[in-house]
Amino acid sequence: MRLSLNPFKRGLKNGIKPVSLNILFFVAYNNLYRNKLRTGLTIFGITIGISAIFFLTSFGLGLQDLVTEQVIGDKSIKAVDITSPNSKIIKLDDKTTNKLSNLGSVKKVGRSYSFPGSLTYKGAELDMVTYGVDENYQGLSSLNLVAGRLLKNTDNNQIIMNRAALTALGIKEDKDAIDRAVKLTIPLTGLKTDQKEIEDTFTIIGVVNSGAGGEVFIPRGKFDSAGIPYYSQVKVVVDDTKNVPALRKQIESMGFETTSPIDTLGQINEIFKFFTIILASFGAIGMVVSVLGMFNTLTISLLERTQEIGLMMSMGARNRDIRTLFVLEALILSVTGAVVGILIAVVTGKFVNLVMNIFAHQRGVPGSFELFSTPLWLMGVMVIFMVIVGNLVVHFPAKRAAKINPIDALRRE
Repeated sequence: MRLSLNPFKRGLKNGIKPVSLNILFFVAYNNLYRNKLRTGLTIFGITIGISAIFFLTSFGLGLQDLVTEQVIGDKSIKAVDITSPNSKIIKLDDKTTNKLSNLGSVKKVGRSYSFPGSLTYKGAELDMVTYGVDENYQGLSSLNLVAGRLLKNTDNNQIIMNRAALTALGIKEDKDAIDRAVKLTIPLTGLKTDQKEIEDTFTIIGVVNSGAGGEVFIPRGKFDSAGIPYYSQVKVVVDDTKNVPALRKQIESMGFETTSPIDTLGQINEIFKFFTIILASFGAIGMVVSVLGMFNTLTISLLERTQEIGLMMSMGARNRDIRTLFVLEALILSVTGAVVGILIAVVTGKFVNLVMNIFAHQRGVPGSFELFSTPLWLMGVMVIFMVIVGNLVVHFPAKRAAKINPIDALRRE
């Protein structure tokens, strides 16, 4: 009869219970605490690696959000802009817009005219784009109102101006422009209309922030009264974003051209997807160093604790318990390093963002901006990523530790 000297096998036959997870965690913590310098350096390496990846990734996401906000602005991704490629053949008139409003997924239709105009104020004359809009078009355009109010369909001689137009006229404060009178002239040459031009005095009722060029908005009724035969642009909004592609195909089959913020959003996301990956790759260089440091720490720990492991196995610890012990050590190192690294990256990002905002304000840039985006999902991904990396790194040391022969281990001096 052969007697097995492997306590693990004997433990299974005798029904020895596995070591409690709490005890294993306590042992793992004490093992790391005994070697403070080595553990500290390992966590420091992980912290630097995670900090670099998180910082650069959040910077890429922040730039993506910033560019998207500047390009898309407050435009609804459910909106579709419609223009005519040849206004002499296919016209955006009332008959056409009525057809558009009857399409199944369309909820609202906004109409607008667009003509070059000349604005006169206190002897100063300024050329700018003049838009004749209705309430629906304003709503679909999501104009960024900074002072006063928007136009109503019942308005007649009221006007909205953007900040660029006010600056060109010498009006510095948005509120100071409200209730001031300006003269607007819009030539209508080349059109079959009852009037050769629209010329009237308008009262400023609102100020919007809409781009770098001078723009003014007046009630659509002014152009309707002048007998303008067709619109420059029509906006429609659908009930669901999923219906945008199908609606655009319907409209384009009628001979019109369509654009949607979804197109721009897709292009921005595609560009920044690769940009963010490149930034994260630079941060991964530090991650490689930290992974090697963790592997070195766990391997040295295994070599130093061979007798201790043999003693644990002789007292009934199973192979699985030994593997779990090393996995817990790797987990403590990974999670601690990841959490500290994320915190450092977030604080650093906030500081850099504050400095850049101060620098921009000193050079006359209005408003504030965020260069870094730190969503919760990114934090979760970083922690999970580090846990997975830790488990991969500890695989070989833990496997080797589980195969230690307790008899040979206890014989060592």
